[in-house]
Amino acid sequence: METATKNDGSSYENAIKISSVPEEYQYVKANCSDCKLNSQSLSENKGRFYDVITVTKPDGSTKSFYFDITSFYGKGF
Repeated sequence: METATKNDGSSYENAIKISSVPEEYQYVKANCSDCKLNSQSLSENKGRFYDVITVTKPDGSTKSFYFDITSFYGKGF
């Protein structure tokens, strides 16, 4: 039985497709409201571009959210 949820942001393979950076922060806030931002980084994997946001959860553990930004990365503002 598969337990991972597709497009839950847990990995490159399950990255959340978004159309703007503010959507990333809305998603993180909605899914980890008491978390504190550690970092945001740009990453490339298999020809696609991702923002990876890492947060610290209230229990002290860290969690990373993967967002597929290929649709708008490098397209200007």
